[in-house]
Amino acid sequence: MRKRTVTLRSTKLAVCVVLLALFTCSCAERLAQFSCPPPPPTLSAPSESSVPKTNAAETSPAPAASASATSEVHHAASKTNYAVVRIFYATDRKVTGLCRPSLFYGNVRAEDGPLSFGLAQVSIPKDHKPGMLESPSIWRHEDPSRDVVLLGVNPFSSPEADKTFFDELAAQIATAKSPQVFVFIHGFHNTFEDAIRWTAQISNDIGFEGVPIVYSWPSAGRLLDYPADEATVEWTELHLKAFLEELVSQTHATTIHLIAHSMGNRALVTVLNQMAQESPPATPPKFNQVVMAAPDIDAGVFKQLAATFIPVADHVTIYISSRDRALIASRKFHTYPRVGDSGPTVTIVPHVDTIDVSAVNSSFVGHSYLGDNRSILSDISHLLRDWTPPDKRVGMVPLLQNNQTYWTFRPLSSK
Repeated sequence: MRKRTVTLRSTKLAVCVVLLALFTCSCAERLAQFSCPPPPPTLSAPSESSVPKTNAAETSPAPAASASATSEVHHAASKTNYAVVRIFYATDRKVTGLCRPSLFYGNVRAEDGPLSFGLAQVSIPKDHKPGMLESPSIWRHEDPSRDVVLLGVNPFSSPEADKTFFDELAAQIATAKSPQVFVFIHGFHNTFEDAIRWTAQISNDIGFEGVPIVYSWPSAGRLLDYPADEATVEWTELHLKAFLEELVSQTHATTIHLIAHSMGNRALVTVLNQMAQESPPATPPKFNQVVMAAPDIDAGVFKQLAATFIPVADHVTIYISSRDRALIASRKFHTYPRVGDSGPTVTIVPHVDTIDVSAVNSSFVGHSYLGDNRSILSDISHLLRDWTPPDKRVGMVPLLQNNQTYWTFRPLSSK
């Protein structure tokens, strides 16, 4: 009996050793997929001819610095079932050293370096539905023919990464249907991958005919890191200001729009205020449409800054909601009301169109209506394309609060 017990234990030990070896091998293989191969000595920024073109039939390979970025599932997917959207990006996130596109930039600050610039490629499935950010589930891997996938990240090499960025941007603008750009500044709880995918989805869903750009600041990407993100969004202001100033001076776009969401509006408002203070009197507006969606900004601070920063843009539009649970929580956390929360009162300032979208359907949290509601996406499309004022747009109903006008959005379909 004792001999049988010893044999059984030996067999279990042998099985454990084999399983451990297999697990170690599997982990090594997965790490090998994520780790960057050393770049060749001649690596440089991609030329115009080597930058991938948007094409529904093919995806372009990333440069050597991210050669392993595209997973096998991307190659296995049908290359005719999705289009590729090119997203220019600027970020002050720290490079991780990993080549998987979703992990290329981390969630911590690049404390000792300049902004990183590059070009990302994102898949948009042919059967994509506006207002949807199609994503994989625990039951299946990501598939570009079914999901909005970050396919590749092409960082421009230093020390002239910014020059390469604006040269490539100018080339893209020259071939775009419309010589304009928009810059998306994301909010709290967003990774680099989140920011890129969302920018591509918004650009596609509003039918933007110019060139989309994302400015991605190093949000920690976790719900419990809200205080850390508050500190970081303040830290990023100097970098965002430098980027927008260079964009204004270097770009060949005839029109520059700015779209910010949630906490990203804090950095944007502060930067616009600084740019306005530094501009000589009677300086023409630097930006066309400024769209502030679900702004997580102290309402009192916003009112103080509004009179100064508004002249920097041709027009400012704010989207707010009383059903935004994230901003309700922010109001309780900070004690004071947030601009994007329309309950119990609406923040109204002169020369700004305030749009209450409480009537539209959104997610349970109600904070991401910028991207997940077709009616709002359609309204933003009209705003950016035709510069249409609220009284000329479908679904807008004027309301008064203390003899000041704001608008409530009641589209025919709230989806």
